[in-house]
Amino acid sequence: MHIVVVGVDHNTASIALRERLACSSRQLPLVMRVARQLTQECVLLSTCNRIELYAVCTEVEQGYAALLRVLSETRQVAYDELVKHCYTLADEQAIAHLFGVACGLYSLVPGEPQIQGQVVNALEIAQGSGYAGPVTSALFRAAVNVGKRARSETGISRNATSISHVAVQLARHLFPQLADAQVLLVGSGQMSELAARNLRDNGAQRLVIINRTQAHAADLAQTLDAHHRPFSELADALVEADVVISSTTAPRVIITSELMQQVMQRRCARSLLLIDIALPRDIDPFVSTLPAVYLYNLDDLQAEVEKGIHLRLQEAERVQAIIAIEVQAFQRWLASLGVVDTISDLRQHIDALRRQELARTMRQLSPSLSERELAAVQELTTRLMNKVLHTPMLRLKDAAAVGQGHIYAEAMRYLFALEEDHEANYDRDTSEQARHDTNELGGRAATSAMA
Repeated sequence: MHIVVVGVDHNTASIALRERLACSSRQLPLVMRVARQLTQECVLLSTCNRIELYAVCTEVEQGYAALLRVLSETRQVAYDELVKHCYTLADEQAIAHLFGVACGLYSLVPGEPQIQGQVVNALEIAQGSGYAGPVTSALFRAAVNVGKRARSETGISRNATSISHVAVQLARHLFPQLADAQVLLVGSGQMSELAARNLRDNGAQRLVIINRTQAHAADLAQTLDAHHRPFSELADALVEADVVISSTTAPRVIITSELMQQVMQRRCARSLLLIDIALPRDIDPFVSTLPAVYLYNLDDLQAEVEKGIHLRLQEAERVQAIIAIEVQAFQRWLASLGVVDTISDLRQHIDALRRQELARTMRQLSPSLSERELAAVQELTTRLMNKVLHTPMLRLKDAAAVGQGHIYAEAMRYLFALEEDHEANYDRDTSEQARHDTNELGGRAATSAMA
């Protein structure tokens, strides 16, 4: 049994090829249905930056070829073209790759959080369609948990890496209580809207929009639950604002130094944050020399974005250390599947002996024991059985983790005269393990259970 992945991402394929390979939520099951005919289980992860098909198969090279054919035929991309841009990984490398993907290590913006939700969604669709099995389900659940651990234990997601997020960071630095700050949007460009939405998501409640085109401003004001004012009231709006985000298409400066001198006189030395994300610039650079005025333009914001990305990349080594630990834990769990059959048979065998001897004893003692005493005796035998089996089962799993599980499993079957089963164990082993691993996606218990 091997875990394999075939895929492309923004580093290996052009956007044109990724568009041809990308699948909508409705198309995902169609591709997985074809893949499932050639593999034991599968999950397809499709985002704007990557398309990856994960599967469990018996042979690595045959698995690669099968998955490449599936993507080629279902997405109508020439096989040779696909091979040129695809990467193929198996077993430990495939596991580590998915864990890295969930952590955002390979995202266009390192540490971005959306990929974690996309991994969850891919698994849910595969499970709902019946194409994900116990191994891929456990793999994707573990990846989600690794992503959460990386984001909580490192700074991979902590620094702003977009213009709109930098604007929010600047506003929060100057006005920690954003709910009390008034935000003025001058113009209604896309960047301005994104910054306003991020400010709203971070607690800003008082938004005002000014734009030369009244209809567009009114629509945006309704979308953001903001107040709309005519452009003729720009000076008054600047006096009342705490944060100003300007993003118009004006060919020249609209917030001049003369206007801002008048505004600041009326503000009585109250601090004002000006964020100019227009090109050409909306705000006269001389404004930055006025007392209590903090002006940032696109170059300033881009410098902060690059700094944020650099700081995130510095966390990559710590994230890789977490991934290495979790990969080992998952591989131990995977190796333990080879002895699940023996563990299950041993438990059933010992439990049958326990019930047989308990029934014989109860026939002799029942008249003299109360219901409470009978229950206590039954509980005693169950606890005794569990304690006796606990250490041998742990040792057997440990042996499996280092590739010696079959030796001890055969010895245990011989010593306890367990029924031999010469049929393929894959479905039985993995389904048995899956019954012990039914945690929800958000839980940490799944990873712990694999250790």
